[in-house]
Amino acid sequence: MAGALRPVVFLMALASVLFFVDGILDGAYPGGGSWFGEPLHYGIGWISYVFAVANAAIAVFIARGSEGTLVARIGLSLFFLIERPVTAVALGPKTSAAIAIHGATAVVELVILLGAVRVWQLGRSVSSLGVDEAFDLDAPSPVVIDAEDDAPPSTGIGSRTSWVIGLLTLVLAGILVADGIAAGFIPGGRVWGLAGDQTGWLVYLFAIVALSAAVPAVHGRTLGLRVLLALALIFFVERALTPFVLSLRDVTGLALHLLGAFAALAVALAAAGAIRGAGGRRHERSASPQAA
Repeated sequence: MAGALRPVVFLMALASVLFFVDGILDGAYPGGGSWFGEPLHYGIGWISYVFAVANAAIAVFIARGSEGTLVARIGLSLFFLIERPVTAVALGPKTSAAIAIHGATAVVELVILLGAVRVWQLGRSVSSLGVDEAFDLDAPSPVVIDAEDDAPPSTGIGSRTSWVIGLLTLVLAGILVADGIAAGFIPGGRVWGLAGDQTGWLVYLFAIVALSAAVPAVHGRTLGLRVLLALALIFFVERALTPFVLSLRDVTGLALHLLGAFAALAVALAAAGAIRGAGGRRHERSASPQAA
C-alpha cells in the first residue's frame, strides 16, 4: 500500500510546485498583468498560489493516513483537469511557457487521479477496521480480507436519501443550464469562447459533471458520494465568487448564481449526511458481532 501511495504524494508535491510556477508565469506578482488591481477577470492568477498551498496541505494529510482526504483529492483532480486547460487559454493572454506549464499541470493531475483511485481501491481491500492505517505511509502492511468482502464498497443509503440527492443534483444542473441560457449561450446567441465573459457556456459542462457524479452517488457508492461532495463544494465557491470576478451586474444572472450556490450547498450537505449516516451504520455492524 505504501509503495502505491508514495508516488501519489510525490506527484501532489510536484503539482504544488507547478501551481506556484503557473502563478508566476501568469503574471501574478506585484506589477504583473494578473495581480490585484488589474481587471477582475484577468487579475485572479494569484489563485494558483492558493491551489499550491492547499494541495501541499492535502498531501500531508493523505501521507498521514486520511482516506477521506484522498477521496476529496480525487474530486479536486477532476476539477483541475478542467480548470487548468481552460485557464491556459482564458482570462487574458499568456506566454507559451505559461500555457505549457498549465498543460503539464493538467497531465500531472490526470496521473494523480488515476493513482489516487488505484490506492483508494487497494485501501478498500483491507479490513474496514484498518482502512486509515492502510493509507498511512508509516503503517505496516495490511492484511487483505476475503474476496467476498473485496467488492466495491457501498454505503447502503436509504431510498429517501437517494431521491433527495438525485433531485437536488437535478435542481443544481437545471439552474446551471438556465444560467447559460439567460447569459445568451444558445445557438445563434453570443460568442462562445475561452476568455473572460465568453466562458459562460462552461455551466453546461458543470451540469454534466454534476449529473455524472450523482449517478454512482444515488446508488450508495462511497466514492461517488464523496466525489459529489467535493464537486458540490467547488460549485458553491464558483457560483458565489464568479459574480465578483466577472463584475456581473445583470439581476437575472445574479439571482441564478445565488440559487446555484444554495443548490450546490444543499447537494453538499445531503452527500455529507449520507456519508455520515453510512459511517454510523458500518460502525454498528462492526460492533454487533463483538456484542454477540
